[in-house]
Amino acid sequence: MAADRARRAPGAGRPVGAPRPWVFVLLAVAVIAVVVLVVLALLPRGTSPTTPTGPDAPAARPVPSSPATALPITPTPTPVADDGTPRPTSCDELYSPSMVEAMGDLVLNPAWATAPGAEVLYGSDDAALRRVIDTAENLTCIWGTAAGGSDTGVVTDLVWVTPAQSGAVKARLEEAGLRCYEELEGLRCVIQTTTESGTFGESHFLRDGIWLATKYTNAGPDGYTHDIIANVWKAA
Repeated sequence: MAADRARRAPGAGRPVGAPRPWVFVLLAVAVIAVVVLVVLALLPRGTSPTTPTGPDAPAARPVPSSPATALPITPTPTPVADDGTPRPTSCDELYSPSMVEAMGDLVLNPAWATAPGAEVLYGSDDAALRRVIDTAENLTCIWGTAAGGSDTGVVTDLVWVTPAQSGAVKARLEEAGLRCYEELEGLRCVIQTTTESGTFGESHFLRDGIWLATKYTNAGPDGYTHDIIANVWKAA
């Protein structure tokens, strides 16, 4: 019985001074806690946890996209109203066969007059009137000799003018001393000079948005302007 008591005595079978098992558990927990604290301290501030991926990951929130840039709208050209103003497209439409014959040896729009770099010819010598011609849509018709420039010829500008431009042309013609009067449903203004060098002058006609400006030198059969008027407005 004494031997049995000795075997059941507390601490029997363990060396004296050996640590108890629970001490090791406490030490392990303490070491793990220290490691966790060190790792957390080394993480950069503001680092967010990694978002889980895979089929079980929560659906990502939709990211708002930037608003679509509006494309510029190409304006539709406004149709030009047909106000009945005659619009001849070539000089051939301005003259009757009889007038062409009356011009004799003069040629309509000879090559030298329309060649690149050729001097611009106008139906007026007045600088103010020339500026109106330059800034408006116009059709220039030149009668000259086939061989080149000479002291004989006629230049007519058919100019499409606005009411304001028409008023400015009329005022300038009167200011320049031309004789103006009503004729063929429009306004006619003329001036002519005869010298030893010959006869030269200008004839102008304003009607319904059209200005006929003609300058002539030793040429121009009678009825020249009337023939143009009859052909331009024949369909009106």
